[in-house]
Amino acid sequence: MTFQTTFRVVEVQPDVKLRAEISFPAEATPEDALTDTTLVLLHFWGGSSSTWAQVRSLLAPKYPVVALDFRGWGQSTGPDDESAYSIAHLADDVELVIRALGLRSFVLMGHSMGAKVAQLVAGRKHADGLLGLVLVSPAPPSPLELPPEMREQQVHAYDTPESAEFVTRNVLTASPLQQGTVDRVVTDMLKGNNHAKAAWPAYGMGSDIVAEAKRVDVPTLVVGAEGDVVEPVARIEREVRGVISHSELVIAPDSGHLVPVEAPEELGKATSKFLKGLLGHR
Repeated sequence: MTFQTTFRVVEVQPDVKLRAEISFPAEATPEDALTDTTLVLLHFWGGSSSTWAQVRSLLAPKYPVVALDFRGWGQSTGPDDESAYSIAHLADDVELVIRALGLRSFVLMGHSMGAKVAQLVAGRKHADGLLGLVLVSPAPPSPLELPPEMREQQVHAYDTPESAEFVTRNVLTASPLQQGTVDRVVTDMLKGNNHAKAAWPAYGMGSDIVAEAKRVDVPTLVVGAEGDVVEPVARIEREVRGVISHSELVIAPDSGHLVPVEAPEELGKATSKFLKGLLGHR
């Protein structure tokens, strides 16, 4: 089975233009593709729609898929305002894209920071049509405050190719990656604008959305990784599954934090099984 891909740029305001990559089964037309239940992919801090490339290739032959570049990342633009990259801003953007694309029913699939955004969108219930969540190595809804020195180090983690590659190989992954794969990850990290790079460690991860997460009432698949030192399975169990009811957990055994890159087949299979249970056999 094959798929085709196009893209759409959604303008939030003159200095915020969001690029959404839209993939769908080959037999569908662009006009009709998004009338079916759509999987909306939200990337991690440092990523882009391309983070999901391998996962998208597994799912798009069966389901329409929208992979969004958050403001300031990938090919999306963002404002020259250091305070304009909060989790709430990102959630607003997601809801706007959903409306702009006319999605009638959708499943949010978020990775790390993107999973925290997905929890906020689901919990505040501004977007009609949400059927389920897939949270991959999710940042928990509870606030995380780093010590000042550690926060400053993280703010500058993506400043140079050398620092970004070090983080990719030694913090974010648990298995060896081919150099070409590392290069693609590093390119995304470096491409983010300075405000987007700084926002997550400076204040995004410190956002408290526990109240909203407790209101999530759709079926939720939580995917952890055995070798994840950023969001360990024990913390995911306690701070994500302990807050969100209707959730199930699967573990990628040989992956670190970058599950969509390290274990795309395992993630694709787990997501396909979840979607079949949610939507019926396809």
